[in-house]
Formats: sequence, C-alpha cells, structure tokens
Amino acid sequence: MGKKLIVNADDFGICPETNKAVAELYAAGRITSTSLLVSSEASGEAIDIIKQTNIPFGVHLTLNSDFKDYLWGALYKQNSSLADEGGNLFYDTSVIAKKAKGKDVTKECEAQIAVCREAGITPDHLDNHSGTMYGINMRLFFINAFRLSKKYALPFRFPKRPTFLDGYFKGNTPAVIKALHKGIVICSKIMGATLIDDMISNPYPIKDIPSYKALEAYYLNAITSIKDGVTELFLHPSYDSPKYAATTPEWKKRQYELEFLFSPAFENRIRDEGIELISYKDIKSH
Repeated sequence: MGKKLIVNADDFGICPETNKAVAELYAAGRITSTSLLVSSEASGEAIDIIKQTNIPFGVHLTLNSDFKDYLWGALYKQNSSLADEGGNLFYDTSVIAKKAKGKDVTKECEAQIAVCREAGITPDHLDNHSGTMYGINMRLFFINAFRLSKKYALPFRFPKRPTFLDGYFKGNTPAVIKALHKGIVICSKIMGATLIDDMISNPYPIKDIPSYKALEAYYLNAITSIKDGVTELFLHPSYDSPKYAATTPEWKKRQYELEFLFSPAFENRIRDEGIELISYKDIKSH
C-alpha cells in the first residue's frame, strides 16, 4: 500500500481568520482535507468556500462550545441534554460527560450533517471536536459515531493503531487506555464503521511548546515515523484572531501550525519520506 497521508485542517468555520488560512493552504496544495465546524460563527463563509473550491471536507461533529464567552448554538434544541437554557452547547466538556444523553448526541450530529446536505455540499468523512466521542470521557459516544459512519458510508477519524497514544503518553500509555482503545477498534469492526490506520497531531498545550521550532521538530519527527497505510495528520491552522487570541493563549499554537504547513521543511519531509498525499475520498481505493 505504501505511506498515504491525509493532511486535515480542523475547525474550518470557527472564524474568518481560520477560513482564510484553510482556503490558502488548500490552494497551495499544503492540505488535502478540512473539517467543517457547522455550529460556529463563520460556518456560512466556510460553506461558500467549499462550494467555490470543492475542498474535500468532513463534518466536525461538535458537542461542546470552545469558548466560555462565545457559546455556539445547538442545532437540535428540543430539550437537549447538550444545551443550556439559552439553547447553547455547554462549554465545559465534563458537564457533557455527566449530563449528555446518547439520543441527543445522535440528534445533534444528525442535525449538523443535515446542514451540509441542505447547503448542497457532501462530506467525505466524519470526525469529532474536542475528543468528546472518543471514549476518553468514559462515555460510549463512539458508538453513536460508528452508527453514523455506517449509516452515511463515511469514514470516521479514529486510529486502528495506538501510535497516537504512544506519542501522547511518551511511550508510557496506561494499560487501561490501551485496553479501551483495543475495545473501541473491535467495536468499530462489529458495527461496520470505517476507520483510518493511524493519526498524528500535537497534543500539547502552548505552555509546553517553547517555540515554533519545537512544534516544527515534533511534526517532522512524527512524519518520519509514519508507517504504511492511511494516516491522518490533523492541525488547527489559523491566522491571528484578535477576538480569540484575547480569549486563549492557545491561539498562538494555531498560528505556529499555519506557519508549519506553509514551511519548506514540511513539504521537503513529505517528499523525502516518499509519502503520498490523499484525501478521505481516496480511502475506498486504498
């Protein structure tokens, strides 16, 4: 099969600055995919860009708001356990872990997929915002995701290999986490969901990333370590957003990731490692 890499930009639609970054990266051939955050403020602009450019995209299934001061509205509002009294998705993911009902998770995700269909655009995969459907919160919402994957015949971003965990835990992944991962992969097979082989991202907060060069080195090393099969590299590239940069220091990491994707170092490492860039649309052929 060889080394196949999907380069995905998450949070398309979160703000105009991110939309600009994603559009420019795709035009430059630096990404092959993006994830549409349909609940956020600039999703309408992002949908227009998809229509104009045909950028391959997935639905970034979202159960929570990212910013305490700028909440996103739930699309399914009928007494949803995911929404507050104002009809907004909760900011605190621990609240979702405690309060969310499985049926409401499915209805919210279905509503987000419906936005795309009603806009006349067709996603090629599904993934999840903030990891709320990956089982790390000890809720079984990955089952909801796998049902949607099978229903819509769309791959879901979850790795069959534990490489991502090894990177996150620096080679010391707890046994219970390994067992959970193995169980989720088995569940996906039973339910008929389509998963990727592996995935790469930088899981560390900006306080643990001393400089752009440190982030660049992390990603270059991860790319060198890619094995045969389909791997997704996902990042959150964006230009500076005065609004959100004032809300969280993490926005600097997004600017670093934009710089990395445009860097010669990224392009050269892909070429030197003999990696083929693909999108989720190509998965069936592989």
